[in-house]
This record gives sequence, structure tokens and C-alpha cells, in this order.
Amino acid sequence: MWSLVCGTTPCMICGSGEIEGALLKYLGVERNEVTKDDLFSVGEMECMGCCVNAPMIAVADYTNRSEGYMYNYYEDVTTQRVVEIVEIVAVGFCQEN
Repeated sequence: MWSLVCGTTPCMICGSGEIEGALLKYLGVERNEVTKDDLFSVGEMECMGCCVNAPMIAVADYTNRSEGYMYNYYEDVTTQRVVEIVEIVAVGFCQEN
């Protein structure tokens, strides 16, 4: 799963740098590195098209490769909320597999 932080100006002004920092710290990786369990990575995505609800992230699920990949978008996130999102996604992924 990729946790993609919006990197455009409105999101940056609203704290996307802190959002990315919280994800990197919680997951124990640098940008574009994969976690030891091969489940998560953190990257940047340019404009997700919802600047009014900045900052935002997308969690991209590529477990099925190009067949049926999907993005889930989360708006108005906080540093605490992005950690909760990652925890929820991880639990859901582990239950499916």
C-alpha cells in the first residue's frame, strides 16, 4: 500500500509536511522505502483535486497490480488521523490475507 501525501501548495500550507513526517515516523521508513512487512510505503502525489479540504492523503492498494488497483482518499487529515488510517488499513489487509 502506498500512503500518498498531497504535495501541492494548499496542502503544504495546511500541514502536509507534518502529515508526511507522522507517517514516516510511525512506519519507521524514509520516503519511498517499504516497511519491513512489505505492507506500506510513503510517497507524494501531486494535487488530489480537493484543496478546500487540505491536507489530504490517498492510500493506494496495488496488491492486485494493475488489475483492480484502487485509491481511497482521506481529507482534512491530522497527524493523529493518518496513523489511525494506516492502522485500520493494516488490520483490514491482514484479515483479508
